[in-house]
Amino acid sequence: MTSLIPPAEQNNSSRTVLAAIRERYPESSFLALGQTVFWDEPVKSVLLQMLAINNLGGKMVIGVHDTDYFAKARVQSAGPRRFALMAHNDGTTRDLWSAAGEISTLFGSETFPSRDSYLRHGVPFRRLARADAAGVQAFLDATTEAWGWRGLVYTGSRNLIVSRLRLSEVGDGIMEMLGWGFENAIAQIAPGCCRDEARAVCERILGWCREFRSQHPDCTLTDLFQHLLPRFYALLLGSEPQNIEVTGTASLLRFAPDTADLPRFRFVDIFLNPGTAEAAKTAYNRALTGAEMYTLDRFGAGALPFDLIVPEHGRGTLRLTPRVLFVETPQPIAIALKKPIESVQELVAVVHTKIANDVALVGKAVSLVSMLAQEFIFVFNEEGSMYVRRTRQMNDALVAQGISLDMRPILRLRYHTWDALSVGISTLQPAKHIAEAFGRTTITSSDFAARWHDVINEQKAICHELTNLRKPLELMQFLMVRDPERLPKACVEEYQEAKAVLVRLREQASLVQWEIERMYARIQSLKERLVAAQRLMGEHFRSVEDWNAVEIARRTLYEDEISAFIYHKRVLLNEVTALKHRRVAIERGDAALQARAALSYIELEAETARMKLVRNALLTIDGLNHTNHRPSVWWLPMVDSSGNWFRRIAETTDVYTEPLLSPQLATGIASGISARPDASFPSQLDGQPDAERASGHSSATAAVVSPQPVI
Repeated sequence: MTSLIPPAEQNNSSRTVLAAIRERYPESSFLALGQTVFWDEPVKSVLLQMLAINNLGGKMVIGVHDTDYFAKARVQSAGPRRFALMAHNDGTTRDLWSAAGEISTLFGSETFPSRDSYLRHGVPFRRLARADAAGVQAFLDATTEAWGWRGLVYTGSRNLIVSRLRLSEVGDGIMEMLGWGFENAIAQIAPGCCRDEARAVCERILGWCREFRSQHPDCTLTDLFQHLLPRFYALLLGSEPQNIEVTGTASLLRFAPDTADLPRFRFVDIFLNPGTAEAAKTAYNRALTGAEMYTLDRFGAGALPFDLIVPEHGRGTLRLTPRVLFVETPQPIAIALKKPIESVQELVAVVHTKIANDVALVGKAVSLVSMLAQEFIFVFNEEGSMYVRRTRQMNDALVAQGISLDMRPILRLRYHTWDALSVGISTLQPAKHIAEAFGRTTITSSDFAARWHDVINEQKAICHELTNLRKPLELMQFLMVRDPERLPKACVEEYQEAKAVLVRLREQASLVQWEIERMYARIQSLKERLVAAQRLMGEHFRSVEDWNAVEIARRTLYEDEISAFIYHKRVLLNEVTALKHRRVAIERGDAALQARAALSYIELEAETARMKLVRNALLTIDGLNHTNHRPSVWWLPMVDSSGNWFRRIAETTDVYTEPLLSPQLATGIASGISARPDASFPSQLDGQPDAERASGHSSATAAVVSPQPVI
């Protein structure tokens, strides 16, 4: 293979790590599995480059993780079309997961600003949602949508395993997905710079896909991805990759008499051997504590942390009782046993003769890595595989019970994608939120590389400042300086004028209210005098024994006085009513209504501007950080056809190991291998969902579109 990076420019610490792991495991291949070839999976070719440059030897097994279900939505589409591109948001598609069919356009990422993140930064989300003309749900979906990402989702009723999915079904959807990603990426490269070169790269990839579909109409999605993987490697490396094997998880874990003795199935034996089975199941279940995954008892009696993929049946949990072997596929399989199965060899004999000769035995999320780490050195990027911590807990518990494990560590790759863009010569015109963050509509590759860390810090500072702006006028004054186009000075002046009108009207209403209160005081005085007069009249009535003319006249005076009090009270109450009408006319008159409407409108405009600033900031912060670790492979030659960007990524990639046994339990680990034993990362097998769902499937269940949430 052609040397692309002078040894002197290689990362010395990474070279030391690779040399140590090659010395410790000279016969073990590096295993790189990913669910799609259109994301960052082929960028792992930097490892192949490092091994070659440093003359360390070693083989890479690169493959498609194809034993999970293709993403599926609960909502079925009408007509024959069964695959649709969907955005990811915190609303309708909050629970959407897609890996085998997904694409991020240039700078795009699946990360989205959640509803909670808006609330944390002072955005009155519910108020804005209620005021939106499109409705609450549409507002939620739009404002939380990930930028630059689409997932290809199956909308039919079947469960489609990727390795069995025919291109005749999904091929058009894949081409539509690529077209969406490529066109949105090309638009972010300045015309007259290298847009033609970028389009040529995209057409080349599309050509590979068209040609394969044309020549192999009956092949599967896995076949297409395996066809593309070495081509992407060659595209980045500049020559045909050497010392690689292209495969898929279904092939790696093909379970047959001629494969059952492979080290990858050793881990299964621990769960079958009567001497270790109970300890193994207990270790597995305890490792799931606090996770959104089923413990084995939830799958039924005799459940094991492994699934069988059976032709024409699908994927299902393997259950073994003393007398029956069950496979919990959609249409369950039950095989009567003459005796209990207690070893891998006994298991494969039954499966091969009674079920099918073309099956795969796949570990569930926590056990899959342990299966393959018996034989391979897994290669993950910085963020790959969130289940490693739980896998290590399970392995530690097994070793603590005296069960011997031969676990190779995981090899992590930490890219510095955006820093490496310093060698690029392209001029970019990135998406609006990035352009606003950088303060320019076009930016050179080198300027982008030099400034992106500072831009992220600036966006974090903006979020912090926005969070602390509680008063509307403070927010407006900030926006008038920061974002005058969204909230110009005239709006602030109009807001202040409306506030002044309301102040004047409030003063007028206060004067009227003062009159009302004065009237109420007089009414209260009349009430007291009326009560006194009524008391005196009552005392007089009770004291008179002879109602002569004098007493009758006195009573008449009392009655006249009381009548006068009642009359004056009624007059005052009428005056109060008139004053209240006058006050209401001031408070709710046209002038007040217009002023309040202006205030409400401008406040909503200001809060909308706050929300957009927060959205742009979060998209920039989370998107650039995420894509820095996980760039899509086709971005590199599209933005820089010379290959300098990829070469610089390879020069600066950090390599470190992560053990699958805690250091105090691991033995014989070479001292030159660095490790991060406490690391945990937010995805499984470079693209798996964040948790096993309650459907009972293993590491990747069907994606769902959630019901409409309540704001």
